[in-house]
Amino acid sequence: MSQKSYTGTCLCNAVTYRIDLPDSTTPKVILCHCISCKRYTGSGFSANIVVPKTSLHWTKGQPKLYMDKSESGADVPRKFCGDCGTPFTSEPSGQDEVIVIKSGTLDDQYRDECGELAMEIWCLRKDKWVEQMKDENITRLDKSMG
Repeated sequence: MSQKSYTGTCLCNAVTYRIDLPDSTTPKVILCHCISCKRYTGSGFSANIVVPKTSLHWTKGQPKLYMDKSESGADVPRKFCGDCGTPFTSEPSGQDEVIVIKSGTLDDQYRDECGELAMEIWCLRKDKWVEQMKDENITRLDKSMG
């Protein structure tokens, strides 16, 4: 079976990874609005892809591990760069064969290749301003204000 590789890194490039998936598989984006993901990413939600755990290979450095707790009290292992703090992964409880990759850590060309937004979870925790992102009256800039 033919495979496609996706690569990614943290902000400081101390930790890199590769994901090997069958050619026929296009990762779908899942947004999570749970409180833990908001705090973990420092954002209003976490943008993720879910892949088989066996497809993830750390190619440079090793991320640090933080054991979080879900709202139900289950352990949620989270891996991040120990140097710059970039969040890499979460492992949802009860789903031992998959791992959640923060899609912002994918290299540019691979982020563009991820499929469409497939799902949003923990929508009852969605910040009100997230819905306003659809508003046509919001100022949008191609680059920074500076």
